[in-house]
Amino acid sequence: MSTSEIPDAAPSADTSAAAPSTPVDLAPPVPAVAVDAPVSDAVTAVVPPPFTDTRPPAWEPPTATAPALPEPAASVDLTGPRVRWAGIVWGLVLATIAAVALWILLDPARQLALTSWLVDLSPATAVAIAVLLLGLFALIAGIVGIARRAQRGLERRRAASVPGRI
Repeated sequence: MSTSEIPDAAPSADTSAAAPSTPVDLAPPVPAVAVDAPVSDAVTAVVPPPFTDTRPPAWEPPTATAPALPEPAASVDLTGPRVRWAGIVWGLVLATIAAVALWILLDPARQLALTSWLVDLSPATAVAIAVLLLGLFALIAGIVGIARRAQRGLERRRAASVPGRI
């Protein structure tokens, strides 16, 4: 059973209402032009105008710019990059520890001497050595802090000696 809105799934015997079997060409027909025909008889195609870029080239400065302001005095760096004293001092300390460890580990006699010394330590001596090592690391951190403070003070004195810089 079919209606005008819902066609039958099976092909009907009525061929007058059937759709055309060839695809429909929606483009307007183009008149045929002979190959030997003069150019004036040919159909001319509509060609868009050539592209013209309205943007300025990259090398041209912008036309409306504000005058450049001078750089604030606080951002002017007169001293160059800072020396990172913490890295230098801790690097030297750790390199020294590594060198001593290598010196001990390369000779079996030194290894034996260190092993027998560690085994013969009393608990009080071991705690005293651990506290001494912690104090040594605190001393190194203090030296690094002093070097950093001295560097900042030197930068402040240099900045105060330059006119116009606070």
